[in-house]
Amino acid sequence: MASLPRSVLRDMLVTRYIPNTEEVKREELETVRAGCSVLQPKRALHNEDLIEGNGEDVELVEDENYQSVHRIDETPKLIVKRQPIIRDEAAKVLNILQKTPVETLRTEKHDYFMTRWFHTSRDSEKELVEYVLLHPNHRPYFFAMQCRQLPIDDLPELILKSLLSEPKETGQSLARFAIRTTTVMPFHVLYELLENMVVQNEGFQISDEIITASITPPGGNRKTTRRLQTKNCKEYGELEPDLDEHGDLVASTASITCSVEGKRHVQVQITYANNSNSRGSRIKFIELEQTVRCMNRRVLIVEEPAELVEFEVEKDMIPLKDGVPPVEDLISYLRSFDEYQYSD
Repeated sequence: MASLPRSVLRDMLVTRYIPNTEEVKREELETVRAGCSVLQPKRALHNEDLIEGNGEDVELVEDENYQSVHRIDETPKLIVKRQPIIRDEAAKVLNILQKTPVETLRTEKHDYFMTRWFHTSRDSEKELVEYVLLHPNHRPYFFAMQCRQLPIDDLPELILKSLLSEPKETGQSLARFAIRTTTVMPFHVLYELLENMVVQNEGFQISDEIITASITPPGGNRKTTRRLQTKNCKEYGELEPDLDEHGDLVASTASITCSVEGKRHVQVQITYANNSNSRGSRIKFIELEQTVRCMNRRVLIVEEPAELVEFEVEKDMIPLKDGVPPVEDLISYLRSFDEYQYSD
């Protein structure tokens, strides 16, 4: 049988409308406003469409990974769902940590410190950091990453949460996070923040405060010529602007240990770095390093200070160029900037 011409098919889509003769004396045509056109290609029907179209009893199988519609008296044929694509790098890592077995994680090392993150947000990075800090028994023995979306305001909360970690079941693990944002926090602000945490949180304490610095010669040679050190954090915070202005060749690192009284299994070390780069600008970032140990019995051996013995040596027996430069006072070095300005 020959197919009908398109003009006849088009007429089949049109319904004749006959208005009231009192209103209109002539006939008009009205186009159907709904319905499927017979001129369109026939779409492919899936099994569930055929089953539902026949009016049969069907059962829907729905779970996390599969979906299927089938007759009740038939064995369902499961269709694997298409998994959503995760573009957030922090969310990807968190998903890996949550799904990897504990036995496998404990033997792995995840170092994302030099990895450039894409599509991350404050919420995704914070969720990953909090998960790693609070689950030492379900993370690699070493984990490191950079946080570029976390603001400095989140630092106090992260420090307190890191000290709430449970003990390790066996051995120890370390987690390190570098927080580098567009908002630079001066060291004196960080130190005041930690002092306020000591006052506001019972049992919170800071210790082992030390600041070291090294001076390198100009001309691209990164060999250290002078080493400086101080434990006076408050005065260093006051003099740090002089370091930013005149210390093109100086790299300093402040280290402070945070802990909670009665929790010997966990401690957090806050490191504040103020370094110079080849372009003459300063690079500042904060590192939060958490170490969690098991609660097994440990033996602490305290050795007596080594005795210093002074004796004479032959001339030029130890070349000075191969020796270790003595450690100088960092505060005195920073004060010399002001004295140099006054002398000018």
